[in-house]
Amino acid sequence: METTAPPTPAQLDVHNPATGELVASIPTTDPAGVEAMARAARAAQARWAARTWRERAKVVARFHDLVFERQDEILDTIQRENGKARRDALAELVTVAGTARYYLAHGRRHLHEKRARGGVPLLTRARTAWHPHGLIGMITPWNFPFILGVADALPALLAGNAVLTKPSEVTPMSTLLARELLIEAGLDGDLFQVLVGTGPDLGEPLLDAVDMIGFTGSTATGRIIATGAAQRLIPSSLELGGKNPMLVLPGANVDDAVHGLMTGGFANSGQTCICVERVYVHEEIWDEFVAAATRRVGELDVRWSTDFSADMGSLASVEHAGQVRAHVQDAIDKGATVLVGGADVPAAGAAFVTPTLLTDTNSTMLAHADETFGPVVRLERVRSAEHALELANDSELGLNGSVWAGGRREARAIARRLEVGTANVNSTLLIYNSYDVPMGGIRQSGLGRRHAASGIQKYCRQQSIVESFAKGGGYELLLRVTDSPKRARMLLRVVKLWRRIPGIR
Repeated sequence: METTAPPTPAQLDVHNPATGELVASIPTTDPAGVEAMARAARAAQARWAARTWRERAKVVARFHDLVFERQDEILDTIQRENGKARRDALAELVTVAGTARYYLAHGRRHLHEKRARGGVPLLTRARTAWHPHGLIGMITPWNFPFILGVADALPALLAGNAVLTKPSEVTPMSTLLARELLIEAGLDGDLFQVLVGTGPDLGEPLLDAVDMIGFTGSTATGRIIATGAAQRLIPSSLELGGKNPMLVLPGANVDDAVHGLMTGGFANSGQTCICVERVYVHEEIWDEFVAAATRRVGELDVRWSTDFSADMGSLASVEHAGQVRAHVQDAIDKGATVLVGGADVPAAGAAFVTPTLLTDTNSTMLAHADETFGPVVRLERVRSAEHALELANDSELGLNGSVWAGGRREARAIARRLEVGTANVNSTLLIYNSYDVPMGGIRQSGLGRRHAASGIQKYCRQQSIVESFAKGGGYELLLRVTDSPKRARMLLRVVKLWRRIPGIR
């Protein structure tokens, strides 16, 4: 018997996971209408790309200012659809503004046409130029709905592209608000359009409509996106999962390292792709570190609050909170020791997870190698820096890592040996606000980079322009006149000498 897929719901209900409150009912996007949205975006993009950098930058600069003018509305929206603590919502606002400022200041330089060395010194020239891909697709997750809903779109827009973005169906409101602010800043609404609905409904139509796709989310979904992009031969940029290590070695200030863990492991309720999930502590400072970390984690104030008093809010959904608690319970069932926290549902509600530290873990446990993506950190004692590096690098993932050690030179040397895309010294999450260096993963943690030159150049195609002297048909004349053994030997002598002539190698 033939079956058909269920129709797309006419609206999407958004709930506050911390309170269960219905926050909004939002009309969904008809998958059949994505093609029309793309056509409108392409028409707008042709006009947008023809405008000067200064004109495009004026819109993004106004958006930057509106973020601060409408800060309370933004913070309220993030919190109501995501359940996070207000200070975590504030971090989103700060990062979006920082991304805008960075590319307003440096984006034009990253896309500036550059002179390169020609094929034949003095006789030929070469340049490289950047042109927008055209229409960029983005699929973004629920953990940072404002940052991931708009920050990556800012360099894409500045480069002259249009953007179709599909935020998580759990948290679409922050992206819709960002679109409202961009339009208020002067952007044509067709240049930044938001698809509201689920991945199964909208992912394929979106991928079919765009010239480049960006995705932030799980490794499993990233493989699907990458496969679809490869079939269409369009570029993709993927930031995927992380099981991020923190190394605490002799000479490190234990109190400072514990502070780093508090942010790295429990900011945003542990729902951060670059957060700390495993800590390798040298046996010389193990007892001191464990005692301090256990005390500090146990003091975290976890509850729903619309002011800045709570340390941690809820997770993004009751379902995800249940998955995180299942990791904890699995570890307990297989012999892990709970230093603080546990798998019980806290009094604050089913979407909350008690901040948890585990030790005595082993490779049979879900929390050992799989990304937990919640406020759960496992601690492991190590004998040496080499032992810590061996364990830290024993992962299919390779997104972020951090090192705390006695001297910065030593810590940097160890950081270089971490098999991750980004490494922090005396910090855990600093990389996300270090806009002038690229951020991304290796191995199963993704492809491509955000931030720095990479973060805007990936939204463009690179073109090489070479120029020859014109006489006799140009450079090719050199090949045509090599019509005898004698001339061939003369040409080869010249080519051989090139390596020895300073300045024209």
